[in-house]
Amino acid sequence: MPIPLQQARTLITNLQIPQIENLFAQAHAKHVLLELGEEPGNFPAFAPKLEDKVTVAAYALLAAGCSIIEQGDRAGGATVVERAASLLLYAHGPTVQTLRESGFHVLVASMAFYAAGHYSRAFVTIRGVEEQTVAARIVGAFIRKEIQLLIANVNQVLLPETPTFDDQVDLDEWAIATAIARAAAMALDFAFAGDSDALNEAKGQLADAAIVASNGSHPAWWWVVRLFRLMLGDLGEASPWHVLPPFFGAPPPGELGKYISICAFGRHPIMELWSSQRAALPLALDATNSGGVINLRTSAGKTRVAELAILQALNGDPTRRILYLAPFRSL
Repeated sequence: MPIPLQQARTLITNLQIPQIENLFAQAHAKHVLLELGEEPGNFPAFAPKLEDKVTVAAYALLAAGCSIIEQGDRAGGATVVERAASLLLYAHGPTVQTLRESGFHVLVASMAFYAAGHYSRAFVTIRGVEEQTVAARIVGAFIRKEIQLLIANVNQVLLPETPTFDDQVDLDEWAIATAIARAAAMALDFAFAGDSDALNEAKGQLADAAIVASNGSHPAWWWVVRLFRLMLGDLGEASPWHVLPPFFGAPPPGELGKYISICAFGRHPIMELWSSQRAALPLALDATNSGGVINLRTSAGKTRVAELAILQALNGDPTRRILYLAPFRSL
């Protein structure tokens, strides 16, 4: 169950006192020094058990942020979830290759980045930490959009016959992994064909898995399932199947459906529109204005916005001629 909204917001406020903010700053500084290869002997006097303290605070923030998202305020909760993910990365990123526990915390950080809409940070963070379990490999392939690997990992779980189990723990873990695999497969159905029923069924699978994890006292699985459900929620809201029809007419006309499917089946699959792109679309696809200027940083999605403007123009009149100019080198 999510934390009630007022309680979640009070928790966030309580974690913003100077003493805790100082711990967060120390964790960031230590992370930077380790990333740069500085000798620990040259470090300043960081707080004792700094990583443990920051980890506890990060999960408190994560619980509050997830609860806010689950109760309808995605924008407000996403900021908190992103902060929690950053703190987990600061505390455990440097030891991810040597400590299995750190690998789990960084996996959670990556999923939290994705759930907060920070796809690039999720992509970078997940590298090298998803090999601990097949469920983690499914999540990693989903984040990186490695579709063939994702399908192979899903099949690894779903195709074999149901095994026998020596105890309840093994049965619980099998049930949870199976639910995650089924949810991932259904999410692909949605991404490829826009079937919202498939996405809702995927969320239902994860809700059942969360009950198993909670009743069986599997906190690690519980966090993975909860965050994967939030990731699918973000997929639904950021998907071209959801974002674009209002600009083209609902249900999507044939050409738009073809375009979305081509993007999803491409060499580098496009299953979400970035927040920068979604913010630009009301201007770029407003047929009542005579033009506009969209200023986004490099690799923030300008070309995709231009493609959609071209598609909208041709959808209104297939005989139109489009002139698209682009530099051949960086300006």
